[in-house]
Amino acid sequence: MPRFFFDIRDDKGTQRDEEGFELADLSMVREKAQRLLPDIARSEIPGDGDQHVYTVLVTDEDGHAIYSATLTYAGLWLLR
Repeated sequence: MPRFFFDIRDDKGTQRDEEGFELADLSMVREKAQRLLPDIARSEIPGDGDQHVYTVLVTDEDGHAIYSATLTYAGLWLLR
């Protein structure tokens, strides 16, 4: 089964995925990326402000980029 690596980028930099995941096909790659972003946002956003962009860049075993997904969070106080 092929191995894919899911690097996470945000305003702090890039977290490299050194282990990767063995996934059977590209639809599973997309699904894994979609699940990673909300999990990251849930753990990072509460203590870190109201403007964030998180990107997952998926590469294959040869280092070729094959999929990218981005989640943007923008919070705005409406109290006056």
